[in-house]
Amino acid sequence: YNKVNAIFGTRERKSPGEGGIFSIFVSDLCKGCGECVTECGDHDALRMQPDTEVNNARVLTASAFLDILPETNEKYLGFYNVDAPKESRPATLRNLMMMTGAYKALASGDGACAGCGEKSVLHALASVTEAYMRPLYHSKSDRLMNKACRLEKEGEERLAALKAEDEEAYQFFKRTTAHVLMGLGGDSDEDTDARLARHGEISDKEVVDAIVAVMRQDAFNHKHIQTLDGGLDNGMSVMAMGAHTGCNTVYGSTPPNNPHPYPWMNSLFQDGATISWLMGESFILDNARTSVIPERLTDHLLEDDRLTEVDHFDYTHFSDTLMTDREIREMPKVWCVGGDGAMGDIGYQNVSKVILQNRPNVKMLMLDTQVYSNTGGQNSDSSPMTGGFDMNQLGAASQGKLVEMKNVAESFVSGHGSPYISQVSMADVPKLYSSILEGLEYRGTSFHLCFTTCQPEHGVGDDMATRQAVWIRDSRGLPEFVFNPDLGETYEESFSIKGNRNPNRDWMIARYKSNKQRYNFTTAHWAATEGRFRRHLKRITEEQSKDLIFLDNLIWCVEQKDVVNKRYLRSDARAYVPDYGVYILVEDGRKNLVYMSLSRQMVLFVVERRKAWRMMQSRAGQKNIDYGTQ
Repeated sequence: YNKVNAIFGTRERKSPGEGGIFSIFVSDLCKGCGECVTECGDHDALRMQPDTEVNNARVLTASAFLDILPETNEKYLGFYNVDAPKESRPATLRNLMMMTGAYKALASGDGACAGCGEKSVLHALASVTEAYMRPLYHSKSDRLMNKACRLEKEGEERLAALKAEDEEAYQFFKRTTAHVLMGLGGDSDEDTDARLARHGEISDKEVVDAIVAVMRQDAFNHKHIQTLDGGLDNGMSVMAMGAHTGCNTVYGSTPPNNPHPYPWMNSLFQDGATISWLMGESFILDNARTSVIPERLTDHLLEDDRLTEVDHFDYTHFSDTLMTDREIREMPKVWCVGGDGAMGDIGYQNVSKVILQNRPNVKMLMLDTQVYSNTGGQNSDSSPMTGGFDMNQLGAASQGKLVEMKNVAESFVSGHGSPYISQVSMADVPKLYSSILEGLEYRGTSFHLCFTTCQPEHGVGDDMATRQAVWIRDSRGLPEFVFNPDLGETYEESFSIKGNRNPNRDWMIARYKSNKQRYNFTTAHWAATEGRFRRHLKRITEEQSKDLIFLDNLIWCVEQKDVVNKRYLRSDARAYVPDYGVYILVEDGRKNLVYMSLSRQMVLFVVERRKAWRMMQSRAGQKNIDYGTQ
């Protein structure tokens, strides 16, 4: 335990005795990837240690102790508001991980490869959803219970008064209650009449008791029911998950067990979006019958707002279009999760169909490893232009993948109605959390594309997931953006590229650590950090580089239209790209400058990513000064 200044020293100076102590508990399921230590860096709060029997016993004991500790007191969480996470500052949303209830919203995934980038994003998604929804559930529970108690006391008297004053409104109230809450609704008015006749007269007490019973059960479900052995008795699940078969289902589950502490299912590889949509529709119907309509009927009676024939029709043919913003926010959410192969390739049509529906409680997450990770490393449409994976190697006949990357998230910004879209990652944790929160708040479908490393396929160290996310973002390999239709009806209003460095330039301006010299951090510089591109980059000497062309100089002469028209293959053309005739300077692990020549396809990949970034800039209304210069 440590007396961290933020929660101890500062508080002690203001109010002696109020300071708190801070500790990090390492899971006994830790596989030792070391990413947490790498990210902790110079803070030296975490160190790698041998996994001895004594050390393992300490970890197990600490984990058992953590389980009996109460929740972290809100006063230590800074600007993070436990009861209203959406009002917290984005930078402090990370504090939700200090809340045990939010942290344990993900209880699986430990079968993932060491350092897998997907697990961190899934944990963020589940935790943010839990932190956002749980206060809404508890507030709703209290509201329903208070109304149920009041209705139980006043209901029969108010029904009698309504009957005396407005017989038609009284009959509509009884018929609506019988239809929706008592199981007597038929397929037509005639069918309902027959069912009511067979049932016999319904007393005012039965009407009131039916509404009270449903509301009380719903209040209990939202706040007190314990849905899982060992879980908290703090209410029903705030979400469900429909998964595309792939890595997320393999490392997440041990059949036949449910891999998460909430409803979960997966169907065929390409069908996760479809089953998520259908689960969302069932939640809308269930929420209407058990939450929305009982509360509305109560409000009608207690506030003397009399039902009309139109009200009766609406409540017996209810849909989300008739729900208020609060009723939508309080409804359980469905997260559709899958990889780039499942959601951006073979299942792309399904995802496109679901996004176009723009259902209010369907949210989607694409874990983008840029490759079919689970089935051996084939290219997906989201794979880089270079390919170079296990099943698509560079060779004499081909230099890997020869077509441009599909920008999956951007494709849903156009021609897909009005969904909320973001392209974010662990490179910027506050932005990742705030975009998930905005997507949950949005009254429509949200789609989040997150770059996630696949250590075996990418050829990176187990501790590099976050660093690689930073480098692919900064190299324009996968820039961050948020598209929020709530902000306006032009791209300039609704499309934001904030968070990307040097947003008015082609490339981020970086500095070599060895000599502090500035340079353009291109897509090739990021590629040099990953083993999957190793055959596209060859180490050369400084002397050899003198016969080659510096990348920055060459790409002024090449546009994407030159690539499309194959001018890069003509030695007499301005846009000619000699194979391994272009070089860059990169730093190795010891901060030494290294010269590397690039395959022709790597140069084309750089040009293609530059074009994609320029297109993104234009959506955001950002002028690119380098494009004008070119």
